[in-house]
Amino acid sequence: MQMRLAEALADVEIRETAQFDADAAIASLTIDSREAGPGALFAAVPGFRTDGAAFIPAAVAAGARAVLAERIPDELAPGVAYFAVDDVRAAIAPIARTLNGHPDGELAMLGVTGTNGKTTVAYLVAEVLRGIGRRVGVMGTVGFDIEGEIVETPHTTPEAPLLHSLLRRGVDAGLDTAVLEVSSHSLELHRVDGIPFAVTMFTNLTEDHLELHGDMEHYYAAKRRVFELNPDSVAVIDVDGPWGARLADERAAAGGRVLRCSADPVRTGADVRAERIAMSITGTEFDLVVGGERRRVRLRWLGDYNVRNALVAAGAALALGGEPDAVVAGLEATAPVTGRLEPIANDEDLAIVIDYAHTTDALASCLRAVRALSDRPITLVHGVLGDRVPELRREMGVIAGRGADHVIFTEDDLKVSTLDEVRADVERGLAAADRATWEFIENRWDAIGAGVERARRGHVVVIAGKGHERQLILPGGGGTIRLDEHEAVAEALAGRDPRALDPRG
Repeated sequence: MQMRLAEALADVEIRETAQFDADAAIASLTIDSREAGPGALFAAVPGFRTDGAAFIPAAVAAGARAVLAERIPDELAPGVAYFAVDDVRAAIAPIARTLNGHPDGELAMLGVTGTNGKTTVAYLVAEVLRGIGRRVGVMGTVGFDIEGEIVETPHTTPEAPLLHSLLRRGVDAGLDTAVLEVSSHSLELHRVDGIPFAVTMFTNLTEDHLELHGDMEHYYAAKRRVFELNPDSVAVIDVDGPWGARLADERAAAGGRVLRCSADPVRTGADVRAERIAMSITGTEFDLVVGGERRRVRLRWLGDYNVRNALVAAGAALALGGEPDAVVAGLEATAPVTGRLEPIANDEDLAIVIDYAHTTDALASCLRAVRALSDRPITLVHGVLGDRVPELRREMGVIAGRGADHVIFTEDDLKVSTLDEVRADVERGLAAADRATWEFIENRWDAIGAGVERARRGHVVVIAGKGHERQLILPGGGGTIRLDEHEAVAEALAGRDPRALDPRG
């Protein structure tokens, strides 16, 4: 969509201009100079490591017609409009919305935030809504799912230019509803500013991403922002944790409509409740209690925490007008998300589960769920991200040591720290747990092979940390390599060496 520069900036407060041309034709918006082309508006974002202003000449050379920055550069290229604002990031979202014709205004927008469970809730609510006739797109960890067509995205919640162009693509494809996973990073970085969410959902808040937020209070404040974007939105909140209970009280005190969700038998006043929960290795059952009416739900999902995820999804669907019977049917029909406590089918009757658990709370929940479903010993194959703070890495070791009987620790995305640093922190935690045995197998493919061998000895094997992901980030800026844990497990089950799949040889 092409429009005049003045139109594109209609919702932006400009502090200063140079060579400003209101009639300049703008065809696109980008924060990456490598994506700039003729008619582009380049936004020079001050980054954590690099200032986007350094890439203005490259964007202009590529054909950018206008430049947004926090300071007008000293050297101006002829024929290029420059304008400055107080906060470039805050200006990007309104420009992106305008350039794409405000696609979020043509969709029923739902946003889900929380440390864990966002992907599960997003897919659950999408499937339920599809069951009642809505055409739904889901944007999150696995990309943008437009009714089965997956468009890969670099972040859980993309930067505003990509986000709104994808929403426009969804509208053009016939969608009437979009469910967005909303990360705390995206809220801090203004990626979803201005989106009129009709329903906002909260799963939980546990220690994670403190390298960005500093402490839990600031982390909570970032998450809370999504509930403030549209004062008329319905807030659907899991209140079984302290942060969710606080958020529900704050939203209610501010006059907002709140649906409280709970699987805690003590919270009898919750709007959407789960009672009489029963779990097995084949699925989970519970009574969904809404408005005094009780309906039995039979989920194909494993784990007690997925009961809470299902409650939030049910609350969101009810908030959009879904009938309770249709909501139950939708929950029961939904298959588990790839890599979310996913049992791996095999001909040897071996218990192997792949899960995305990469945070302390997610790993604890995963191991607790598996322990509740089986009395077999648990072997955990797990790595810890190299951008976690040392104490969180130690805590991951404690949780692994307490929740599993044997831990095979291996490589994961390193990004910042070295594998030796990560290993030392995790082993401190494993030693403190003083329960499980453990071993270190550096190569992840070898570790998965060892895990499958444990399964043949009668263990339940949990391969955690990557889930749906299909790549491994190498240390020292070495790029990425392809990693598909499902393929690695299949190789091991077939009696072949999974390491043959390692691109490094």
